[in-house]
Amino acid sequence: MIQSFGSLRGITCASPTALADAIRGGNCNEDMLVAAIIVARDINMLAAREALYGEPTEPGNPRLRQYLVRRLGPRHEECVLVLFLTAEGLFIAEDFYAGAHCNTARLPLRRTVRRAFDLDARRLVIAHNHPSGNPEPSAADIRATRHFGEIVGALDLELDDHVVIGWNRTVSFRERGLI
Repeated sequence: MIQSFGSLRGITCASPTALADAIRGGNCNEDMLVAAIIVARDINMLAAREALYGEPTEPGNPRLRQYLVRRLGPRHEECVLVLFLTAEGLFIAEDFYAGAHCNTARLPLRRTVRRAFDLDARRLVIAHNHPSGNPEPSAADIRATRHFGEIVGALDLELDDHVVIGWNRTVSFRERGLI
């Protein structure tokens, strides 16, 4: 498995199809092994998310950045993660959207706003990854974030930050003065 994916991180981020392809031909039950890897990945993400509970999640928080890197950094397709927070910055929930293609993922604006209202969230953090490993925001990232910020701002929701992840590196729109 390490030969196929390069690292344990590569294994835990592989799709079920890629895992099954790598396992095929071995002496183990393919479906059970794929399921075990997926369960281990999910438990790992739940454990990482626990660091967000119980104290305010501020944009510069190192634990928040670490969680975002673990959640999105190694993905091979562009993904978007939305964190829903209380007015005090306490974590409520997250929504995850995977892109259909390697370099595109869209944030469903209406669904995100509806979910924020359903959760009574007051603050949002959005994050997405660049599978290329370069965390620098593109012009399209900047335009989309400003548009999203204007919409949610008009609805009394605060966009705390948009973080772009490139493998182990992050760029904060808030720190760059882009929002």
